[in-house]
Amino acid sequence: MEIAARFELKYVLPLAERDLLLARFGDRLLPDTLGGPTGRYPVVSLYCDSSDRKCYWDAWRGVPSRRKLRLRLYGTQDGSLPSVTFLEIKHRDGSEGAKRRVLMPLAQALALINGGEVPAAGLAEARILEEARQLVADDGFRPACVIRYDRHAYRFVGADGAEQLRITFDHGIRSRFDGLTPQPEDDRCTLPALADGQCLMEVKGATSAPYDFAAYLSARRIFPSSFSKYSESVRHHGVTPALSA
Repeated sequence: MEIAARFELKYVLPLAERDLLLARFGDRLLPDTLGGPTGRYPVVSLYCDSSDRKCYWDAWRGVPSRRKLRLRLYGTQDGSLPSVTFLEIKHRDGSEGAKRRVLMPLAQALALINGGEVPAAGLAEARILEEARQLVADDGFRPACVIRYDRHAYRFVGADGAEQLRITFDHGIRSRFDGLTPQPEDDRCTLPALADGQCLMEVKGATSAPYDFAAYLSARRIFPSSFSKYSESVRHHGVTPALSA
């Protein structure tokens, strides 16, 4: 499945600023119940990269067209939220981005990103899986980092109830660079990617942000940043090879 190109903006916020924003737009921010009745759920991601951190350095250099390969796990260990795994390829091309993903069993996804065979799939999914295989075979992508955080997701709606934006707040972003077999609600990540008292807000939409929301952010001097959970984890805690000429 391919998720169409959309804008995606990231903001590092103090928790107090998050609370003010939630209070200001409380009547228009509805919990995204796909993550359970409150919109809160754990997210675990296994990021892939080459041994010389091609993915990391491509982002650092600002290479216009670049791809990121990861597994993303949702769900809880007690089964209150069913466990699901997606193999995902995020493709950034200049200012636009798209995400391609395939729902598959965790063991099968792990086998593929560790150099295994591409499993049988329908035509659309087979193309995504073959793209992943090429990243593994040609670019040397392999499991590099596990990141876990807790997400609170909202739908930002207009007066007619139609969704205008998807807004998420990620808390407790932690990583590790060993034990690279993730599990749902993985609690073995201990290396922080954000300072205490901060969270990451992501704003996603198909067109532009509503005027009142954009005006509020501007008045509060809340501006987007280029924050990447993987890049920040590598920069702070990973073994980062020197940038080649």
